[in-house]
Amino acid sequence: MDMQLRYTATRKLASSELAVGAEAMVPPQVHAAAAPQYSTFTYGSMSANQYATPSKSPLAIPTPYAPHFKQASHLLDLEITYTTYSPNPKATATSDEKYAVPSNSNGALKLEGRGPSVEDSIGTQPGGNDSNVDALFYYLYKEDMKRLGAIGLPYFSFSIPWTRIVSFGVQGSPVNQQALDHYDDLINQAIANGVTPTITLLHYDLPLSVSYSTKNFTDHFPYYAHQIMTRFGDRVPFWVTINEPNLQLVSNALTNILIAHANLYHWYKNDLKGKGKIIMKFANNLAMPLNGKKNATDLAAAYRYQDFSLGIMSNPLFLGTQILDSVLSTPGIKIGPLTQDEIKLIHGTMDFFSFDPYSSSFATPPPGGIEACASNSSDPNWPTCVISTYDAANGWLLGDASSVGYSYIAPQHVREQFNYVWNTSRPSGILVAEFGFPAIGDAYKALDGQRYDLEKTIYYQAFLTEMLKAMHEDGVNVVGALAWAYLETNETLNLTSLERTYKRSMFDYVDFFHQHARKS
Repeated sequence: MDMQLRYTATRKLASSELAVGAEAMVPPQVHAAAAPQYSTFTYGSMSANQYATPSKSPLAIPTPYAPHFKQASHLLDLEITYTTYSPNPKATATSDEKYAVPSNSNGALKLEGRGPSVEDSIGTQPGGNDSNVDALFYYLYKEDMKRLGAIGLPYFSFSIPWTRIVSFGVQGSPVNQQALDHYDDLINQAIANGVTPTITLLHYDLPLSVSYSTKNFTDHFPYYAHQIMTRFGDRVPFWVTINEPNLQLVSNALTNILIAHANLYHWYKNDLKGKGKIIMKFANNLAMPLNGKKNATDLAAAYRYQDFSLGIMSNPLFLGTQILDSVLSTPGIKIGPLTQDEIKLIHGTMDFFSFDPYSSSFATPPPGGIEACASNSSDPNWPTCVISTYDAANGWLLGDASSVGYSYIAPQHVREQFNYVWNTSRPSGILVAEFGFPAIGDAYKALDGQRYDLEKTIYYQAFLTEMLKAMHEDGVNVVGALAWAYLETNETLNLTSLERTYKRSMFDYVDFFHQHARKS
């Protein structure tokens, strides 16, 4: 009986609550719904087709960027030996056969006299890509330049292997004439198709016989670089001396790189009388304080990360100031302060700032703190003494991950990346020299799946949209953006038919600039 009363009371209470809720949801006036209207269905004319706007060709160069080689050849050592290479030592142009280099027509890695570099082992590991074949750009460059012009890409950035030009890498050794002829034709093919060439002189691939840390790096590098700039300077407006030098260990190697870059800059401007632009380009995923800027230790860690990543080189280059004290004061650090003459030589030798901001990261001190780590050179986090992570404090990943550990779809910090560089280094302009998103498992998809690479489009458009905000709302002068990369993440290649296939992201990337970039 008691149970029945309790049950009834509970039902009455529940009914009362429901009634109150229902009453609250009834509008003051209820109007009858209009009668639905119908018509006849017809298919619309919407199309998913995308059509490229080809570049104007040939590319007009009203005024050469430097004197023609005939007028500049006197700047090169008259005693240099120019030769070609063959599997047969007797076929080389050197009489003593000292510089004969085996050549293998199966792949460009060992083709036409290219000497070995420190990077060669990466492309010859079991299960990896075969650098003897790779993207076949060495063979297919004429077709590739036509394709770039046809889709309307106005700039093409590529590197020239040091050891393809100077096979043995060192000052005074023979220069490979066949390689010079090859890149001369590549540049001409680009111009013929309306594409402006941009050249990187050193993209990691040092000769085996040369090291950044040896003092004579500043002799060997210009010996090679002068050959390239003297011959091609009349047609090339943009030069990158060294790619991502700030990834080197903090040591005297960075000083040697700064001095070699500065000497080459002054030679180009003063001796060659070049009018083009010269830069290095830096790697940097901006470090954000893991627990926000109000967390003093994380904020200090983020600033220290940036000091070691960019400040070591950018402060002397752009501000004309000494290497930061946060670096030099680290016990046991293997880089010393620059002399005043070195700072004077280095300052102002970057025509604008250039970096590869694929994504951002989070920074926090290591266990025990930065100071304890900095005083212990055996600490695995030394000398930066910062833990960098792509996991946010709330446990979520920074963004959608790519197949490489440094690129995420994470546009939330892009604008801050530009503002950090703009207000810290204070350059005349900023170039995004690399950014891209190689999707996970892309190579295992069917061709149609590879071509419809929507993730890359999302990455590019999200990044570029935030870049526009930095330009138009924050006053940052961005001079350009170069996507990575035409022959790695934006096309596929059939190694049997040698047919390249555009990916969707290529069209979307070009379209974004047609919509938003200022027409020159």
